[in-house]
Amino acid sequence: MTRFRVVLLAATTAVVAAAGALVLARSEAATPVPTEPEARALIDNYRTDSTTNISETIRYAEAVSTTGACTDPPGTYTISARYSMMPPSAAAGATAVDALRTHWADLGYRVVTDVPGQNSQLLAEDPATGFRVGISRRTAGYLRLAVSSPCLTLPYPPAPPVLPQEQASVREAYQQYVGGVLDRLTGDVAALRAAVAGSDRAKARSAWLTAQLTWDRVGAAYGSFGEYADAVDGLPQGLPGGVRDPHFTGLRRIEYGLWHGAPLGTLLPLVDAVAGQVTRLRGDLAAATPDAIDLPPRVPEILEDALRFHRTGLTDMGAGSGLAETAAAVDATAALLDLFGPLLDERRPALRPAAYARLENLRHAIAVRRDVDAALGGVLETLAQAPGLLEVTGS
Repeated sequence: MTRFRVVLLAATTAVVAAAGALVLARSEAATPVPTEPEARALIDNYRTDSTTNISETIRYAEAVSTTGACTDPPGTYTISARYSMMPPSAAAGATAVDALRTHWADLGYRVVTDVPGQNSQLLAEDPATGFRVGISRRTAGYLRLAVSSPCLTLPYPPAPPVLPQEQASVREAYQQYVGGVLDRLTGDVAALRAAVAGSDRAKARSAWLTAQLTWDRVGAAYGSFGEYADAVDGLPQGLPGGVRDPHFTGLRRIEYGLWHGAPLGTLLPLVDAVAGQVTRLRGDLAAATPDAIDLPPRVPEILEDALRFHRTGLTDMGAGSGLAETAAAVDATAALLDLFGPLLDERRPALRPAAYARLENLRHAIAVRRDVDAALGGVLETLAQAPGLLEVTGS
């Protein structure tokens, strides 16, 4: 019996003692009814067990925590958490799915759904608890791990779902926000070109940082803005030639050149290409802005990306600007919180003030260069509650 199985069975025994009741779960076996805190603790156990059985190169962060109504028995709810993961390659994503298929089978889980292929979906149920765990491929470059509880009683009514027209209004406001940021970026890239055309490398580096931080305030997390984002801010990881690959372009390539001795004149075509991409994105913004249903996860995902990329040094091409870029991600997160403000305040009035307080704590940690990761973790813990409160009806 695996260590996780022993821990989980011990947790299940504790739940039985606390709840004092048994129900017939989806697996048609008698299972304990957990309280909400116990259910969330078990969800975290399943998450930990799953992520420790896939490659350490695959990073993950909580994307959405939701509550859904059950019909049998009425008046009960299921709690679920979904985690976004970024494998280094499509092959690594497929390997992760296969690894969890084997691991869950070894634990004796019952397979509910197993759809192979590029858009694979695997869902399994633990007969000892009625909890379900699943993994699916969102795209070739993304995975989604999901854990859900059996039906349970909550001490409070869940938040009402957001209406599609409410979410559409937020998308329109976000589009206007991004449009304003891109207008500033256009000017910043023009200033960068003027600096690169001169002979002052220090001035060019300063102009690059200004442009980079402006782009960071767009909040283009988890593939938002697609090919436009790759062209403006793409990374060399995964390219055959790395930093010397001809497809490595954009602001990061300019950064690499500025801090690795490239003649300033050789960077002009790269700056012009960025300017062109910003202009194209600005003109296509209505279509390129993420769909309304994809915006709630962005609330925590912007800083999840900062943790995944800036805090690990993956975006550092020489400037050492990770802390400054994390601060810019704080600005983008605060802007998105403002846009969702009325919807969040209606559903959980204390959430936004708590999030703002933790964002300020993170800003201070960045300023003093101390305890940044702890402060970032605190923010993400608070922001993880937001997407579940912003679910669109029928989503």
